[in-house]
Amino acid sequence: MKKRVLAVVGAAGALLCATVALAVGGGAEDPLVSKSYVDGTYTAQVTAQAEAAVARRHDALYAEAGAGLKAKHESYLARLGGSASGGSYQESFQDIRVKEGDTVQVPAGSGFLLLAGSGDLSCAGKKTIDLSNGWEKGSGALTQGRRYLVMEDTVATVTVTSTTAVLSLEGWHTLTESGRTDYNALAEALRILGLFRGSDTGYGSGYDLELPPTRIQGLIMFLRLIGEEQAALATTAACPFTDVPAWCQSYVAYAYEKGYTKGMDEAARYFGTNDALTAGQYVTFLLRALGYSEGGAAPDFTWDTALQRGEALGVLTAGERQLLEGGPFLRAHVAYLSYFALDARQKDGAMTLQERLVGAEVLDQAVVVTVRSGVSVTRL
Repeated sequence: MKKRVLAVVGAAGALLCATVALAVGGGAEDPLVSKSYVDGTYTAQVTAQAEAAVARRHDALYAEAGAGLKAKHESYLARLGGSASGGSYQESFQDIRVKEGDTVQVPAGSGFLLLAGSGDLSCAGKKTIDLSNGWEKGSGALTQGRRYLVMEDTVATVTVTSTTAVLSLEGWHTLTESGRTDYNALAEALRILGLFRGSDTGYGSGYDLELPPTRIQGLIMFLRLIGEEQAALATTAACPFTDVPAWCQSYVAYAYEKGYTKGMDEAARYFGTNDALTAGQYVTFLLRALGYSEGGAAPDFTWDTALQRGEALGVLTAGERQLLEGGPFLRAHVAYLSYFALDARQKDGAMTLQERLVGAEVLDQAVVVTVRSGVSVTRL
């Protein structure tokens, strides 16, 4: 606005100077143009005319620039395969959960950073700028915690390469989902049912699906699946282990008293709270929740054969056993196994785990039906 006012004043001044030049030939008694006319009517008319001319030019330039920006924006959207209504816009950085094979396309001027998991970058056009160090990056694996800004005439594509991941995005982006297993949806369903809770992590809903689970996390999930979490929280039993922090001592004390766990080293009073939980150990918890036992004269399974026996008993599919035996065990897999364990029948065949939890009023039948009807994930 300041530039526009200056332009008006300048134009009016130029016209006024021309008028004054014409008036030089007159005298005080016989001027060609009277001073009152110059100061009043004529100056006002010239100023109005100049302002109108500058306004027309200003509006024309603005429209021309706007049309250029709109055309460039539409070209970016076309390269993304959609339109503004088909993509998503976030005014400031917000995180989204994605899964393996998902792609997120980000046009020029928008930004992104990888908070958890892994992903590969590719660019159509120029490159992105890593704002952490100022270097350009056009392809390759992304580094967690680095903020990338997409350069002009560029569309960046992030392809998720981990089981799950968390991306934070600012500006426009278009998400194209893959057909891979959606562990995020399973975790969210379990959260609504009250069987899965996040940590204190401030992004990705705190689910930490990209991390390996700990023994204490596995024990807590087990207690929830057998409907005894509230009993554990209310226990007055003493915790016999020295490595268990205060926030989870009631869980461990209850499980020890009930005979669900003996810890990693009972004699040394070591539970192994933060030790990594293996797939076999968690399937052992699931089998126990279904009424199977690894003790007694005729055990149903042993801790080192939990995966094989889990498949033989119909708790696991062949594809699930292969997955668990072939890679790292993550919290994403805990969510997956827990969700589908709800459909497994108890050892006596009388009811499923879900039916048992509904009967014990741990789960609400109406909520279960609503939540599970919205999940389309199929088993491996």
